[in-house]
Amino acid sequence: MEIVISLLMFLGEPPVLKEHLLMPSISECLKKKRIATRSNGSDRLYYQCSKVKAVVKDGKIISISSLE
Repeated sequence: MEIVISLLMFLGEPPVLKEHLLMPSISECLKKKRIATRSNGSDRLYYQCSKVKAVVKDGKIISISSLE
């Protein structure tokens, strides 16, 4: 487990984590979040940049154990 920055996508009410993407920095994450939010056609999608405890393999998040 390591602490990494991830762009998280939540869907529904109550919000459920549907996707996650490993980000190299918080600034890069915020750029991607802004793009995703602007192109979002649904008010049920919510994006968040967060530090997470995750298992990372080959540059991809395999699983997330907790959000910080």
